[in-house]
Amino acid sequence: MRVFSNISVIFVLFVGLSLVCTTGSAHAQTPDPASALQAPQDEMDEIPDEYIKEANAFYDECSAEHKLHSYYNCECLSLAYLDKRIELGPTETQSGILSKIQKQCRDAVGAAGPAYTACLRKANMFQPGTDPEKYCECVANTYVESLNQFAPQIRSRSIVRYQTYAYTVCNNPEGPRPEID
Repeated sequence: MRVFSNISVIFVLFVGLSLVCTTGSAHAQTPDPASALQAPQDEMDEIPDEYIKEANAFYDECSAEHKLHSYYNCECLSLAYLDKRIELGPTETQSGILSKIQKQCRDAVGAAGPAYTACLRKANMFQPGTDPEKYCECVANTYVESLNQFAPQIRSRSIVRYQTYAYTVCNNPEGPRPEID
């Protein structure tokens, strides 16, 4: 989904919510629906086309890059990118914007499948009596939950550290949780 349509949907939802909230008031005037629905387009017109194109290109890049779409919600991240571009203006670099939004929109659900599959490949090394599917489900879920909770910078070192954390927790679910950071 493109940023442009996301913004339109958000504005329409906001206007709709505003209409619902104001109509519940005893003395609220009924807003003119035509002017209320025109407001989002007016605000969209104020955003430079190049900002929207840049955010759409970033969405495409995020969706295509395995490391990004596995650990982030690309729709959310492209909207955060657009917001930051609007806030900081045309002189801020793309890497500058990314460094400012890197902890936003974390959604590591895309990393669960690969973590589960990698775990199953090691099933021959599990302790006797271990149910591989149950254990690997624990590993994948713990891995995703910890990444979303602590939002580390995504790089090889942190990925390995969080995978190790997940294996350790699932080896001894009743034991104390090891420290990650």
